[in-house]
Amino acid sequence: MFDLNFARESFGQILAAAPLTLLVAVVATLGGLILAILVAIAREKKIPVLAQILTVLVSFIRGTPILVQLYVVYYGLPQLLVLMRSWGWNTNPDGLPAIVIVFSAYGLNAMATLSESIRSAYHSVDHRQYEAGIAVGMTPFKTMTQIVIPQLITNLIPNFTNIFLDLIKDTALIYNIGLVEIMGQANIVSSIGFKYLETYTDALIIYIIICWIFAKIFQLIESQLRRRYVLN
Repeated sequence: MFDLNFARESFGQILAAAPLTLLVAVVATLGGLILAILVAIAREKKIPVLAQILTVLVSFIRGTPILVQLYVVYYGLPQLLVLMRSWGWNTNPDGLPAIVIVFSAYGLNAMATLSESIRSAYHSVDHRQYEAGIAVGMTPFKTMTQIVIPQLITNLIPNFTNIFLDLIKDTALIYNIGLVEIMGQANIVSSIGFKYLETYTDALIIYIIICWIFAKIFQLIESQLRRRYVLN
C-alpha cells in the first residue's frame, strides 16, 4: 500500500536537492545560449570551414542521447586537459569537479538545440521589415535591434521554454557521475526506506511543480513581447 506518511516525510528531503537541479539547468541554458548565438551567426554567415564543422558538431549532438554526451565529456575532458598540458598549457586534469563536467556536457547539448531554434526564429521574421526600416532611414543596427531581434526573441521563446524544461528533466541523469539532484536524492531516500513508489511520486510532483512554474513565467514573457512587438 502507498505510505502517505512516508511520502510526506520524504518530500522535504527530496525537495532539498532541487537547487542543484535548477543550477545545472540555468547555467547550462545560459552558457549554451551564448554559444548558440555564435554558432547561429557563423552558420548564417556561411563562414568557410567553420560553418561546416559547426554543422557536423550540431548534428552529432542532436543525434546522440544526452547520457552518452555526459559520459563522453566525463571521460574525455580530463584527457583533453592532459593533452593540453603536453602542449605547454597550464592545465590540471586531476580532481576536475563533476559539476564542471555537467555544465560542459549540458551546455553543449543546449547549444546545439538552441542554435537551431535561433536560426529557425530568425528565418520566421519577415525580412522585408528590415528592408523597410532601411528605406525609412533607420541604420542597420537600429533596424536589427528594434525590429528584427525583438520578433526573433518572441518567436524563439516557445522552443526556448521546451529546451529549458527538457534540461531540467534531463538533470536526473547527473546522478550517474555522483551529483545528487532531485532524482538522485529520491534514489537515496528510497533505498533507505525501501519505499520506491512514494519517493518517486515525490520526485514526480516536484518536477511537475518546477516545470509548471517556469512554463508560466516564459508564457507570460512571450505574451508581453508579442503584444508589444508583434501585434503593434
